[in-house]
Amino acid sequence: MFDERIALGLPSLAGYTILEALKAARRLGFQSVMSLPGGPNARHSLGEFPTLRFYEAGERERRRLREELSRFKRITIHQAWNSGWRSWIDCASYFGAELVTVHHPQMGLREGIMYLREMGDYAARAGIRIGVENAGGGYEGYIALIEGIDHPAVGATLDIGHCAYFEEVKSLPSLRARIRRLNDLIEELVGRLGGKLFNLHLHNVRASDWKDHRSLPDGVIDIPRLVDRLKAIGYKGLFVIELEEPEAEAKAEESGRYLSELLGRST
Repeated sequence: MFDERIALGLPSLAGYTILEALKAARRLGFQSVMSLPGGPNARHSLGEFPTLRFYEAGERERRRLREELSRFKRITIHQAWNSGWRSWIDCASYFGAELVTVHHPQMGLREGIMYLREMGDYAARAGIRIGVENAGGGYEGYIALIEGIDHPAVGATLDIGHCAYFEEVKSLPSLRARIRRLNDLIEELVGRLGGKLFNLHLHNVRASDWKDHRSLPDGVIDIPRLVDRLKAIGYKGLFVIELEEPEAEAKAEESGRYLSELLGRST
């Protein structure tokens, strides 16, 4: 079994039912998982995500799923693609998740801070934390948001692959310069976030087309360098693997094993 800090994002198993995905995750050696409540647009190029069906399932189905999830050590939730953020937190509470990841809100800085503080208040009452995920835009804008929220229940879900889409990286014309800036920026971000780094989403980026959600050993992101930096700051959160690979199970296991070896080595 992999270290319980290594979680499989169930969208990596697109096309599976939720029960099939949970069974596969256990068989592959994962002790922790991430999924979505359900809702619209829960898919990528390889199919529909195995969501928790929180909106449409009856109580009997929900209870069965909660029992299946109880076999896992740690659970996180990714927001649904709707505006009902209270339901995301309610879903996390029902299924015993520790954190809900939400995307960087598409609004002004002050408005975004107030929105996420309100969310943090609601989450804190349920004993759940909020991780705000980077999705592109400006690096300094993301840092300003996380620092400005100043709420004990709200921090960062740093999506390592999405760092490739920060303006400060993707605007560079040279591939070599982009790769260097990407890895430097990731290390800098980890240091600046420090104790506000609650959660990680991990995937690599392919050099040929700058496509993310690749298996961890395959791409331009220096994962060993990242892991060493995380160890240096005493990071305690999850490492959630998020892939969009046709060889879904093989690549998930490959990524889990690779990360497990890195976490197990001494720095």
